[in-house]
Amino acid sequence: MPLNKGKSKVPPFFRPKFPWAAPNPSSQLTSDPYEPLPQSTRAQTPRILAVEIPLNVLRPVAFRVFTKKHNLTLKSDALSLLCSFVGRRCGAEWRDSGAGEKLLDEVARQWRRNEGANGVLVDGGEGLKSVIRGLEVGGDSVVVSREKSFDIAGVPSSALYDGSGSMDDIGGTMEAGELEDVEPSAYLKVIDAFSQPKFAYNPLKKQFEKAPKPSLLPPPQTKTQLFRTRYNLLHQRLLRTEAFQLPTFSAASGSAAKAVNKLTPISNLLGRSGQSFLLFGMLGISPSGLLILLDPSGEIVLDLSVATAIPEDGSWFTPGCFCILDGAFEETGKFTVFTVGQPPAERRTASVEVFGHVDFLGNGVTLDMSVSSGGQQGRILRKAEKSLEDVKYLFIGEVELDGKGTLEALRKVFLEYETEPPLVVVLMGNFCSVAMGPSGGSVGYKEYFDQLASLLQHFPTLTSSSTFIFVPGDNDPWASTFSGGASTTLPRKPIPEIFTTRIKRVFTQSQNPNSVAWTSNPCRIGYFTQEIVVCRDDIFSRFQRNAINFKKPDHPMEDAPPEPDATGDEEVEEVDVETKNTKAFYLHSPSPPDLFCGIIGILLPLLIGQQLVLADPRMQPFVITYEACHVMNPGKLVQRRTARWVEYSPSIGKGKVCEVGF
Repeated sequence: MPLNKGKSKVPPFFRPKFPWAAPNPSSQLTSDPYEPLPQSTRAQTPRILAVEIPLNVLRPVAFRVFTKKHNLTLKSDALSLLCSFVGRRCGAEWRDSGAGEKLLDEVARQWRRNEGANGVLVDGGEGLKSVIRGLEVGGDSVVVSREKSFDIAGVPSSALYDGSGSMDDIGGTMEAGELEDVEPSAYLKVIDAFSQPKFAYNPLKKQFEKAPKPSLLPPPQTKTQLFRTRYNLLHQRLLRTEAFQLPTFSAASGSAAKAVNKLTPISNLLGRSGQSFLLFGMLGISPSGLLILLDPSGEIVLDLSVATAIPEDGSWFTPGCFCILDGAFEETGKFTVFTVGQPPAERRTASVEVFGHVDFLGNGVTLDMSVSSGGQQGRILRKAEKSLEDVKYLFIGEVELDGKGTLEALRKVFLEYETEPPLVVVLMGNFCSVAMGPSGGSVGYKEYFDQLASLLQHFPTLTSSSTFIFVPGDNDPWASTFSGGASTTLPRKPIPEIFTTRIKRVFTQSQNPNSVAWTSNPCRIGYFTQEIVVCRDDIFSRFQRNAINFKKPDHPMEDAPPEPDATGDEEVEEVDVETKNTKAFYLHSPSPPDLFCGIIGILLPLLIGQQLVLADPRMQPFVITYEACHVMNPGKLVQRRTARWVEYSPSIGKGKVCEVGF
C-alpha cells in the first residue's frame, strides 16, 4: 500500500466524541430572507463592579502571598496600590472566588522577575506601578494564565488534531474585548539618561546586576571599567556565534576542527612569532602616535601596510572601535594584519535568550516580552501593540527655529496631522543655528521658543492629543555656552526650564500638561514592548574625520563577501548603520572629547534594539532595516523649500520618509 505523502489525518475512531463535534442544524445559514440569523453563542465578558478594599482586610492575604510565599517585604504605600488594583479587577468576590490571591501572586512573580534578588522591598514606586499597568492590559486572562495554560480539556478537537490552531489562537479570544479600551498614552514612557536604571555587567556570571545610582563625579576606575564592560559584552557575543563555537564531539573530523575560529589574547603571542592568529580588541593610539590593539591582557602595535577591510567600503574603522584582526605575529613585536572586520551582529531574538529577564528601562517590560518567549503578559502586550494601527510617531530633526522657513515648515507638517494627530511628536535640535556663547544669547534663544509656542496655539488638537518630546543638540544650552557648538559631554541634559515656560503654558491651557517632555540626548522611548532609542549626533562627520584608510588590493579577495548594490547616499547609510549596530553601541567611537563615565554606561544598548532614530542633519533622510533593527534618520527639516520628516508606525514596526513643499 503506498504511503500517503500528504497531510496525515487522524482516524475517526481516535477522535473524541465532543458534544459540539456534530453540526447544529439550526446554526446553518440559509438564503431565506424571512429566516432569522442565529444569535452569537459567544459568552460575553461580565463587567466587574469595582469595590474599595480596606488595608486591614487585604493585609493578611498580601502577607501570605508576598512574604511567606515569595519572601518579599510589602510597604504600606504598595499595599494601598494593591488594594485599589484588586478591588478594581476582581470586584466584591475577590476573596470568595480566590481571584484576588491569584492576582497578587501574579504581581509578586512579575516583581521578582523584574527586580531580581535585590528587589526584596516592594514599595509603591514606578516599578510596582509599571507591573500593575502591564497586568491591566490583559484583564482577567492574566490571572488565570497559570492555571489554564496547559489545560486542554476544553479545547475543540479541531485545534488538537487538524494542526490549524495554536494555543495563542485559543487564548487570543479571551482578551479581545479588553484590547478595545486600551489607551496607548498610558503605556508610553520617556526615559532620559539620568533617570534610567543602571546595571553592571558581571563577567563571571555573564549577567547584569542592579548597580547604585550613577554619579557625575565617579571614581577614576569608572572610565576603565566602561571599556572593559564593552569588551566583555562583545567578546561573549562572539563566543555565542556559531563560527566561534567548538565542536560538540571530540571525534569530529580534522577539517571541521580547523574551520572553528579561535580568539587569542594578546598576552599569549609572546614567543610565538611567525604564526597566524585571530585577535579581538579595541583600536587605539599609543603615546608615540602608533596604531595599537588593546584587550584586557595587553596591547600590541599593528602594521596595516597589507591589511584589507572586509567588506571593502562596508564599514568604518576608527580609533576606539572594536574589531577582529587576522594576521601574523612578527619577531619585531608587531602584528601584521591581513584582514580586519567588524564583529558580527547578533539579532535581538538571540540576545533575548541570554538577557531576556532584565528590564533595562524600568517600565516593567522585560526584553523577552517583545518575542514569543515573553509569556502570557508579553503576548497580550504585543497584541495590543499591533491592534493600534492608527498610532503614529513623528521624528523631526534639526529644527533651527531661527532658520529661514523653519516655522513655516513646521506649520505645514502640523497641518498634515491636524485631523489625525499622532501619538508622539519628537523635535530634535539644534534649535538654534548659532551656539549660545558665554557673552549672551539667552534672550534671543527664549524668543525662538516663544515663537514656537505661538505656532502651537493654532493647533489645539495636536497639543491636547499628542506628546511632544524635545531632544537638545550641540548648539543648545547650557553645554554650548562652554563648547561653542562643538561636541560636548555625553549625555547632554535637557533644555533648561527657563526657556520652556511659554510652551508649557500652551499645553497647560490645552488641559494636557503632561504631553510635553524635555529629555536628554540621547534618550529612550518605551511603548508597550518596543524600545526606541533617540540620539542627535553628527556621527557621520566624526567617522569621516577619524577613519583609518586601507590600501585597496590589486585583485579582489576570493572569500570576500559581495559589495552592496546600493550607491551614493544609500551605500553610505548602510555603512554607517552597520558600523553602529555591529558594535551594539550607538554612541560609537570615536567618542566626543569628554564623557560622563558614571552615566554613559547606561547608554549601552547591550544588544541590537528594535528601533534606532539617529538624527544626523549632514546625511540625507533614510529608513533602513539591518539585522531586524529599524534605523531612521529624519535628516534636516528644511531643505530647499521642502519639509522632510520620518513617520513611524509602531503597529508594523516600520517608518517612512515624508516630505511636503511649502
